[in-house]
Amino acid sequence: MQTKMSECVSLEPEELIDRLRDGETGMREYLIQTYWEYIRSIVSRMTGRKADSTDEFSVALEAFNEAIDGFDGSKSPNFLGFAGLVINRRVIDYFRKNKRFGAEYPFSSLADENDGNGYEPAAVQPLLLTEQFEIQDEILTFRRLLSEYGIAFDDLIQIAPKHTDTRAMCAAIAKKLHEDKNLSASLSADKRLPIAGLLSAFSLNRKTIEKNRKYIIALYLILISDMEILKGYIESYIKEADAI
Repeated sequence: MQTKMSECVSLEPEELIDRLRDGETGMREYLIQTYWEYIRSIVSRMTGRKADSTDEFSVALEAFNEAIDGFDGSKSPNFLGFAGLVINRRVIDYFRKNKRFGAEYPFSSLADENDGNGYEPAAVQPLLLTEQFEIQDEILTFRRLLSEYGIAFDDLIQIAPKHTDTRAMCAAIAKKLHEDKNLSASLSADKRLPIAGLLSAFSLNRKTIEKNRKYIIALYLILISDMEILKGYIESYIKEADAI
């Protein structure tokens, strides 16, 4: 039984995809038309200009179609979040293949791909567009990794240690986790800091480690990843840790 277009308004995108896969082919066009502005807004935010009739927008539309076909509700229950990720990556790939566009849009901060709030470490130099996209891609990956440990990316800005010695301590602990296979395996398996093991390695009290738990895990996740740009931003922290 075909769904009437008037009924589609009350359906979530995940439900529309289910009906598409049940043979209602009109659901694909309905999804594209319904979320046209959503797709356009992502491209505009990434390029810093209107997205209409641009190559980037065409890439984004293809990516949205790809997301419809590749969506798996058991792995990612939110379709729009998944689609946004696919669009972001495909547009990034497009710019990497067309580096002549890279110098057109200098940036001086690292943009948050969801809400436009800046994530700007100290002394960040202006970035070319291709580098900006790489940062956005890494932050998307970083958000996903953090969520697996029950940590929100936006929380990091609030909980980041203000004092150099505390930051160095957190970096030293993260580095220890990275280098110690047993501690690393425990953290990966339990999604919790192996505090007992850390207490035996550092002359710290439990409360100090627990207070900085999220920040330590965040540094650790960067260290074990291939997020090279983010690694560059914490390099000074690791040097501080080496000095301890």
